[in-house]
Amino acid sequence: MSQAEIASARPTFAHNYPTRGHMLFDCSLLSTYGQEVSFYDYRGRCNLIVILAGDMGLAQKQFLAALSRSYAEIQAQNAEVLLVLPHSPDQAKLIQQHESLPFVVLADTDLRAHQEGGALDSINKPSTAVYVTDRFLEVFAAWRTSGDQLPAIAEIFSWLQYIESQCPECSQAEWPVDD
Repeated sequence: MSQAEIASARPTFAHNYPTRGHMLFDCSLLSTYGQEVSFYDYRGRCNLIVILAGDMGLAQKQFLAALSRSYAEIQAQNAEVLLVLPHSPDQAKLIQQHESLPFVVLADTDLRAHQEGGALDSINKPSTAVYVTDRFLEVFAAWRTSGDQLPAIAEIFSWLQYIESQCPECSQAEWPVDD
C-alpha cells in the first residue's frame, strides 16, 4: 500500500493495531492540563513516541523513568513523547506528578485509544503498546506487551535516528553562518 493510499483511507490492520508502514490512528484525548490533544496535532511537526500504557508496574515505571531522563535527548532528535494512560485526567495528572514525567500525558478514560492501538488484552484490560512514528505519523516501530517486556530506550533512539536519516532535509539545517 502506498503512502497516498494509506493517508487517504483508514487502513485495516491485520493484527488489529498499527504496524510498520501504516499510519498511526488519530485520537483526541484530554491532557493533564485540561486541553484536548490529538495525535494529528503533531503531524508535520515532529517524530512521535506514543505509549499506550497498561499496568503501572515496576517495569513500566522504570521504562518511563528512563524516558524522562532521556527526554532532552529525545527532543534533540526532533521527537516528542505522548503517554496515554487508561485513567481519568485527574488520575493521570497524579501519576504524572508522582513519577515526575516531563512529557505530554493524556487520559484515555473510555479506552478508545487503547482499543484502536491494540493495547487491550483478551479481557479488555489495558496492556501496553509503544509506537515510534515519523513526523507524518507513519509507524516505523511497534511493540505490544503485557508491560514487563518494554523496548529498550537505545532501540527507540535507533529508530528515531533511522527516521531522521530517511529525511535529512526535514531537520534544521546546520549551514555555516557568516558573521
